[in-house]
Amino acid sequence: MRRIWVGAALVVALAACRQTANLSKQEVVVHFTLNATQADHARVWGLCQHVAGATPEPLVTMSSHPSTLLFNVRYRVDHASNYQLQQLYDCLRQDATVTGFSPGESSDN
Repeated sequence: MRRIWVGAALVVALAACRQTANLSKQEVVVHFTLNATQADHARVWGLCQHVAGATPEPLVTMSSHPSTLLFNVRYRVDHASNYQLQQLYDCLRQDATVTGFSPGESSDN
């Protein structure tokens, strides 16, 4: 009986680890003006690649889903410090087509 409880506890612990593993996957999603082109998106995507702690996600430029193209500039910031995040935000603000950005959880699993 004791082995069953130990096994059950191990399964629960592993399941809990899997659920919390995604909490560390964070990203910043860039928002653009309505008239921003995909060339603008590509420029901004390349503009801030030098910021430590911020890794640009692959840029999707072809999609049948308009929302995918509207929010296609994303930076992974899983381990970025507050200082590095501020550097990324300052870099993004340099472009007139950027209206803002929002932190979010990555859908990468």
